[in-house]
Amino acid sequence: MSYPCMDDLPAAPVLSSLLLARVREFNLDYLELLIAGCSRTPCAGQARYLPKSLRSLLPGLSVQARRLLATIPFALYSLRFASQEFWRTVCEPPLPQELAAPVAQRYACDACSADKAFCELALLHAWHVASWSRLAARVVYAMPDSTALRLVAMPMWRVKRIAAEHANLLAPRWPTNPRFWPDLVRFATQEDLPQLETAKLLGNQLIAAELTAAAKRRRS
Repeated sequence: MSYPCMDDLPAAPVLSSLLLARVREFNLDYLELLIAGCSRTPCAGQARYLPKSLRSLLPGLSVQARRLLATIPFALYSLRFASQEFWRTVCEPPLPQELAAPVAQRYACDACSADKAFCELALLHAWHVASWSRLAARVVYAMPDSTALRLVAMPMWRVKRIAAEHANLLAPRWPTNPRFWPDLVRFATQEDLPQLETAKLLGNQLIAAELTAAAKRRRS
């Protein structure tokens, strides 16, 4: 009995069905955070990053429209991976006194808001994706390889503390782009799937632009 050579086997997809399902789950929860912030007066939380015109539209999204938006195959939120200097700084090896601290102190954080709790889980997910596939991390999070290597080398308690200690780490992706969010909201509301696919392609282009810019900064 002959067996196929590994080179003859179909390549596994970069974004597995399990990964896409998890991205949809995080996107749907993030939309809930945005909508909750839009519903406050004045707007708060993640909604404060969005233009006023969008803040008035998001609360009116139906459950179906939110689900359609969440099917975007990349994160609708940013964890500042485009800022390589930020991640270079926070990924510095722990100081000796940090390593010597009791485990309860290393993992302890102040009581977290919903935004911070989401940020912690999203960052842990980004760590997991980067550990599994740097290519997938580029697609889902626009994470440069240099940042992925720094992130996965950190002890897990440091990942948790970064999310807790940096208040502005979490934000919507491309909140001021004149087309990205307005097109997503409009086409999801209309349940216009072909146009929604076009809006997704814009996101892919924006991710590619971020990664290209990161590579140029790294070479300079």
